[in-house]
This record gives sequence, C-alpha cells and structure tokens, in this order.
Amino acid sequence: MPSESLPQLADSSCGTGPGSVPVFNCVVILSSLEEGAKIRGRVANLADVSAEGNSERDVLMQLARQFKIIITEYSRNQKPVPWIDPPESPATGERQRFIPVHL
Repeated sequence: MPSESLPQLADSSCGTGPGSVPVFNCVVILSSLEEGAKIRGRVANLADVSAEGNSERDVLMQLARQFKIIITEYSRNQKPVPWIDPPESPATGERQRFIPVHL
C-alpha cells in the first residue's frame, strides 16, 4: 500500500543545516515626499542606504537590491557588517517595513 504521507524537506533547505542560505533583515522606513506622489525610503539598520520612487514597491525593490550588494561585499571580504543597533525608529508620518534578504 503506497504511503499517504507528504515528502519531507532536508534540514539544510530549512536553513538549519550546512549549506543553508543566509538571510538578513532589512529594516526600512518609508515616508511620502511633499512635492508629489513620490516615496522616500531608508534602511534603518544599515547607514547610508536610501532610495526614492513612484511607489512603495519601487522603493522597497531598490533598497533590497542595495542592501544585498552591500551585505554580499562584507561577507565576501569576511568583514563585520556595520549594523545600526538598535535600528532607527520611524518618526511621526513614517512607516516601517521588514524585508528578508537572502544572499
């Protein structure tokens, strides 16, 4: 009789074993610009990473791309990442988002 159970994933595919892909939290703070419908965003846990765009999605994509490039470079050079800890907090009128970034 065939088994009715579902196949199980290997531990490493769940990020718990050797060969797992590192994941980093990119904390983003978003705000609307006064002069139009543009959105501005900055990474709250890594300095000097910001972007502007016409939509939240555009800004989040730009920030995630920049964040990944920076973190990849630190990892490649085996240097510690200069995290802002604790991350900046959103001010009045700003919104916070979290992006999991896989290397």
